[in-house]
Amino acid sequence: MSLSIPISALVIYPFLYLLPLNLIRFRWGLEAGLAPMPPEVREKAEAADRVVLCVTHIILLATVVLFMRSSPISIDEVGLTTENWKAAVGMGILFSLFPLGLNELALRNVAPEKVLNQSESRGPAAVWYALITIGSLTNEFWRAFCIVSLMRLGLSPWLALPIVAVAYGALNIQTSVAKTLASVAFGVAAGFLLIDTGSLLSPITLGLLVAGANLYQVRRMATNRGIHRPESRHSKPCPVCGAIIRFSEVHRSADILACPKCGESLTTEKKNLWVIGALSILAAVYVTRHLVYKEPVYALVTEALALVLFMLGAFLLGLFVPPKYKRVGGKTFDRTMSLFGTDKPDADEKSSRK
Repeated sequence: MSLSIPISALVIYPFLYLLPLNLIRFRWGLEAGLAPMPPEVREKAEAADRVVLCVTHIILLATVVLFMRSSPISIDEVGLTTENWKAAVGMGILFSLFPLGLNELALRNVAPEKVLNQSESRGPAAVWYALITIGSLTNEFWRAFCIVSLMRLGLSPWLALPIVAVAYGALNIQTSVAKTLASVAFGVAAGFLLIDTGSLLSPITLGLLVAGANLYQVRRMATNRGIHRPESRHSKPCPVCGAIIRFSEVHRSADILACPKCGESLTTEKKNLWVIGALSILAAVYVTRHLVYKEPVYALVTEALALVLFMLGAFLLGLFVPPKYKRVGGKTFDRTMSLFGTDKPDADEKSSRK
């Protein structure tokens, strides 16, 4: 296969998405420079952005199809197959848990004004979900073709994978270094899923879940307009005195905290962790026996996978489910917590007097 095909495929991705195809923004830049757009002009420009994004997806898809027709790469090689689809979808869901948690943490620290500046916060939500679906299919098809074409030239899969990931993340260099690194990491994860499962369903599942969850969070925060911040979900009343406890403002040691008003020792309820643990064991057994291994000798693999799933589940539970506080039981905690820790039991006080 000619070297020009994979090089052209790698270059065409950032080139297409950086082209100034939005004529409204292009004309405004020529006439007004960096001056802010009036609301009516900005609304038209954002509507044109969505149309341009859809057209760009279609052009990229058509370009990759033309590249495939002029190369010896088959459809099965790029993962367009339904074989092993259960394992592919399962791996995509499993790999999406970590970026979903990171995205939730990142949005907590983003000011409402920055969320409102994102283009996804405006416009019809159905249009954005459709664009996400088309974009995920197109991007993963492009990524699979680039990886397979580089492998056809004699490169190892683990060398072709980072090359394609860097080309994928280079599009965000003009935005920020952090977003560029995040895109490269996502490209590595998506490419690994393709190589490991041999199916496009795995990276497509990953992309749809991550992009869909991000869009949902952005739209929710934009709707609330910053009045109700996500961290306020963790502000719960003290079960003893009824004072509102703001989790980010109290001092805590391990899983024990003191009510800022009455000083009562409190902890969070953990009954949901039993459910997470049971589901993690069931999921680990299913994945090990049906998707990874079929011999019962891999019990250690099942235990390790169950532990990883439990930690991820507990992490996501703490992110999305507000905690409920309860009073710490036991004689040790029946007294109010002392600031200096000099309280003594009654028996010790009597002995010291003697």
